[in-house]
Amino acid sequence: MKSLIERALALAPNSPEAHFALGLFFYFGHRQYEKALTEFNRTLELKPNYALARFYCAMVYRRRGEWERSLADSQRAQELDPRDATIPTEIGSTYLMVRLWKDVERAELRALAIDPQNPLAAAYLTFSRLGSTGDVRSARRVLDDFPEAIKRIPGGAGAPRGATGAGDVLTVIGWPLYLDVIERRFTYAFQAVEKQVPKNDAEHLQQLVRRVAIRLLAGEPEAAKSAGEEALPLLEARLREQPDDTFAMTELSWVYLALGRNADALRISRQAADTISIEKDAVWGPILQNGLAQIEARAGAPEEAIKGLRHSLSIPAAWEVSIALLKIDPVWDPIRDRPDFQQLLSGPEQIGPNK
Repeated sequence: MKSLIERALALAPNSPEAHFALGLFFYFGHRQYEKALTEFNRTLELKPNYALARFYCAMVYRRRGEWERSLADSQRAQELDPRDATIPTEIGSTYLMVRLWKDVERAELRALAIDPQNPLAAAYLTFSRLGSTGDVRSARRVLDDFPEAIKRIPGGAGAPRGATGAGDVLTVIGWPLYLDVIERRFTYAFQAVEKQVPKNDAEHLQQLVRRVAIRLLAGEPEAAKSAGEEALPLLEARLREQPDDTFAMTELSWVYLALGRNADALRISRQAADTISIEKDAVWGPILQNGLAQIEARAGAPEEAIKGLRHSLSIPAAWEVSIALLKIDPVWDPIRDRPDFQQLLSGPEQIGPNK
């Protein structure tokens, strides 16, 4: 891929499309955001009204935690191409990360007006209603309006696997299944998982890990252990092949929990959080930190879990780390009655980007 782009640049060094393609290669292929930004800026020098180049500058700024700059560039990209549904979808996603819930709603409704079958816009709209109020009924109304779109989302919110990100129990269980979990309708969740017919080994493994996580959250450790024993060698083999696969690390941490291997669950979850730290990636880093806190809450490290949650509430972070959701999500049940956890629920959370 890169060789083809470099060949194009050798033939046409001032081609904005070639520079843009190289930027995408650095952004998606290698998480080399500074190099990507250089190429996107070069694209804009050559073609100032290139909306997607402006949009991807915004995506790099978001990865760096430059929230206001990211929003400004996203808005400029939207002005340049008002019919691209991806742009307002990601504007809404940025607002989601900084807990500006009403702005999420406006952005995603705009995206859905452009593309009524936009799965990510529907998902982010769902998330904003959950994160702001914990109102599952309101969130479900979004799913009722867009059932087919949501069903197409793989692994939870369309989150990519591997070193790109993903790192908490939501991404393990997936949407809209997690709504049943939040409402503690575990029977419905079990039935939905069992209805899935895996098409390949990867889907079979995903089904096993979903069984593990849902059974643990439902308080059924023996059933979780049975699925965990089957999933364990498959996940360990995957990590040997892809040592930086943070999704596999997250899945394995839940499997270790099911097998009573709490120390291993903590170890592998910390490894995932270290692989993509908040400093390296302000988008996925907080999600992995949230995933670590979830494991800490369930593996006998409650003080560390609460410390992590307190920090997440003080920064732009994973949308699941909102006071409204902390109050209802069963993942936190093992620490729910602790005074320091209850103190979090009456404390502050940062709304809006850091200045």
